[in-house]
Amino acid sequence: MSLGSKDKSNRQLANRSNREGPLTNRFESRDGSVVIDVAESAGYCWGVERAIDLAVESAGDTSRPTVTHGELIHNSYTVDKLRQEYDITHVSNHSEAPDGSALVIRAHGVPPAVKREAAAQGLTVIDGTCPLVDIIHRKAVQLVKEGYEVFVIGQASHPEIIGILASVEEAGGKGTVLETDEDVANVPPLKKAGIVIQSTLIAEKAGKIAAQLVPKSREVKVVNTICHVTTERQEEADHLAATADVILVVGSQHSSNSRKLKEVCGKDGAPTYQIEGLADLDMGWFVGKRHVGIHAGASTPREIIEQIVAHLQEHLVQGAA
Repeated sequence: MSLGSKDKSNRQLANRSNREGPLTNRFESRDGSVVIDVAESAGYCWGVERAIDLAVESAGDTSRPTVTHGELIHNSYTVDKLRQEYDITHVSNHSEAPDGSALVIRAHGVPPAVKREAAAQGLTVIDGTCPLVDIIHRKAVQLVKEGYEVFVIGQASHPEIIGILASVEEAGGKGTVLETDEDVANVPPLKKAGIVIQSTLIAEKAGKIAAQLVPKSREVKVVNTICHVTTERQEEADHLAATADVILVVGSQHSSNSRKLKEVCGKDGAPTYQIEGLADLDMGWFVGKRHVGIHAGASTPREIIEQIVAHLQEHLVQGAA
């Protein structure tokens, strides 16, 4: 099984709850005293799986090194496994890649110039950009062609946003990131505002920021570029927030979508903890709790989630939980 593929024959997380609402996988502790619900979509999204599979496939060609442009995903477990099992390393800039190597672009994407420069350098460019992120680039460029000033709602420092802004600028447009209310307040009056949204953003937050821009422009066009998988994950997070006594979000502290999931999961007051793996687990969190919810970011391997579930099943027993 490749790192990026879900081997359904080996998946433990297969028993769906019969409850209404977004699907979850339900487990119980060994003595049946604690319910553990795992979000159905928890773990790698298909865009991340695709990037990993492309990298592993490239590594099968042993005539050249395979490197990734930055860490392929925001998960140290997977990055370490790629290095140890497939000799896939990463570089912070394409100019650092060994001569003749294959350069895998991560799912977040990069500025278009990076791909061109890497190819001119003699590297084999393998584009692991999520196809949905590619669509955001194209939608933003189309807004430029239609005469809109482009606004990207999202996290300014995120690689996905950096790449989108670069595409806008190459198309001759002006791109502005809107991350906070203050960012919107600083926008002067304008004629035509076109909006795209970071693929992993919380829809409610994006909507509030977009609404604040409307009074500042004669014409506003909003293109909803939030990934449908992100929407599904947020719906599951809403479900866990409303039902669980305590919630775990499994994902790197560097993962934007994991942090956003934690925000949604904790909105109704349930104690919510973001962990990277079993080593971060504190069993004191579960004292007196009878309903545990688990969600995970798009860069979290399924096997890490399974390890955590198995540990909780074994150790959350009457008198210990």
